[in-house]
Amino acid sequence: MARGLEQVGWAVAHGETFCPSCARERNLSVESDQGDEPDAGGERAGARGIDAGQALEPFPVSAVLGERRGQRTARLLRASLSVLREDPQLLAFPAVAMALTFILGAFAFLFSLSEGAGPRDARGVIFLAGLVAAYPITFVSLYCGVALAAVLAGRLDGQPLTPRDGWMAARERLGIIAAWTLVVCTVGAALRLIERYVPLGAKILIAIVDLSWTLATMFAVPVLAYENLRPRDTFRRSSQIFRQRWGTQIAGTVGIGVASVFIYLPFLVLLAAGLSTPGANGALLSVLGGAGLFAAIAVQTALDQIFRVFVYRSAVGLDTTAGPFAQSDLQAPFARRKR
Repeated sequence: MARGLEQVGWAVAHGETFCPSCARERNLSVESDQGDEPDAGGERAGARGIDAGQALEPFPVSAVLGERRGQRTARLLRASLSVLREDPQLLAFPAVAMALTFILGAFAFLFSLSEGAGPRDARGVIFLAGLVAAYPITFVSLYCGVALAAVLAGRLDGQPLTPRDGWMAARERLGIIAAWTLVVCTVGAALRLIERYVPLGAKILIAIVDLSWTLATMFAVPVLAYENLRPRDTFRRSSQIFRQRWGTQIAGTVGIGVASVFIYLPFLVLLAAGLSTPGANGALLSVLGGAGLFAAIAVQTALDQIFRVFVYRSAVGLDTTAGPFAQSDLQAPFARRKR
C-alpha cells in the first residue's frame, strides 16, 4: 500500500508515510522511485505529488444532472454491494469482529452479574464493565477493519489477496492499532464519565463533542491501513480528509444505514416472535432471526468500510478506477437537481 502512495507523491521513510506537504516539512523526498521521465517543464512526474492542501480541496457538485439524492444514495449502495459480491471474502472480517464483540460483551455482562450488585448500584457496575470491555472490543473492531482495508487495497492494485493476507497486514500494524485503540477508549471513557456527573445542559455539549469526535475519526481505519502514523497524526489525517469529503462520506454512510434498517426489520420481527413463543417453534424463530440479524449487520459493516476506503483513496490520489464508483461520486457531496 505504501508503494501506491509513493507513486502519487507521498514520501516513505523509516516505516512511516508522509503526505507531500508533511514530507517537505521534514525535508524528505517526495519523488517516486519509478524512474519517471521529466516532462516538458523539466520536472519528474513523481515529484509533482499532489499537495495535501490541494488534493483535498472540495470538488464541485456532481455532474449527474437531474438525479435526486435518494437515487444517488441508492446508486452508491448498489456500487458498494457490487464490490462485496465480487469479493465476498470481505465479509469474513466484520463477521469475526462481531463474533468476538459478542463474546467479550457476554463476559462483561457476566462480570457485572457476578458482582451481585443491588438495584441501586447495578447501573454503576454495568457502566464499569462496559468501560473494561471497551478496549478489547474497540481493538478487535479496528484490527478487523484494517485487515479488510488491506485486502480491498490489494484487489484495487491488481494483487488479489486472501483473508490470511489481510490478517497478516493487520498484524504488521499491531502497535499502531493498539495505540490508536487506547486513544479512542480514553476519549470515550472521559466523555462517558463527564456525562454521568454533569447537568442536562452540559450533557448536550458533551453529545456535540462526542459527535464531532466520531465524525473526525471516520477515516481512521483506512489511515491506519495505508499510513504508518502515530495516533496524533492519525487523528489529524482522518479529520483533514473528513473536512474535505464530509458530504460524500455522510451521504454514503447515511444511505447504507437507512437501507440497513429495512433489512434488519424482518429479522427483528422474527427474533421478537421467537422470544415470545414457547417451545421448539420459538427457538427456531429466534435462531433464524438472530442469524439473519448477524448476517445483516456484517453486510452493513462491510459496505460502510468499503465505501470509506474508496473515499479515502480518492482523497489521497490513489487509483479507484478498478472499482464501481465514478470520481464524481467520491468527490462531490451531492448531485445537482433540475429546477
